[in-house]
Order: sequence, then structure tokens, then C-alpha cells
Amino acid sequence: MFNLGNLGEMMKMMKTMQENMEKAKEELRNEDIIVEVGGGMVKIVVNGLGEAKDVFIDKTLLTEENQEILQDLLVAAINEANSRSKEVMSQKLSQAAGILGNMPGLDKLL
Repeated sequence: MFNLGNLGEMMKMMKTMQENMEKAKEELRNEDIIVEVGGGMVKIVVNGLGEAKDVFIDKTLLTEENQEILQDLLVAAINEANSRSKEVMSQKLSQAAGILGNMPGLDKLL
């Protein structure tokens, strides 16, 4: 026979996990990840959700001769910021979800 006591406990656990996930999402939104490339000539700031917050470009790169260098540095910075934000997101969501944190694709639920 089905035990309703276990169902109630499971529902409480799911509610707690959902609250933890929302808290983790808010923490990710407020966390700054700073990536510098080219010896600090290009800096990108993203939050833990991977959303861009700011870009800094050294004035010496803002010339026609440096266009390709700037493009390469921006691509490198964006890719690194994306990678770091995914790592941070995975860690936070794993902590928030507990045992379910190892599920593939969990970070895409946001």
C-alpha cells in the first residue's frame, strides 16, 4: 500500500530544494566574475548566470591597426567568461540541489 507520510516528506524536500535553487540563482545573479586578457587590455565582467555586466577596453586598442587584435582579445575574454560562469553555476546549483546536482543539464533549467 502507498504510504502518504513518505509523500508528504518528499513534497517538503522538493519545496526545500526549489527554495534552495531560487536562492542559488539569486546569488549567481549577484556574483561578479572578472576576466582579463591581453595583459589586462580587455576585461569583461559577467555574473554567475553568464550575463555580461561590463566591458573595459584599453584605449590603445581602439585604432584601425589593432582591430584584429581587439577582436581576438574580445573573443578570448568572452569565451573564458562563459566557461567560468558555467563552472560557478554548476557548483552553486549542485550545492543547492543536493544529490540531484549531478544531473546533466541542470544548469539549463534556469
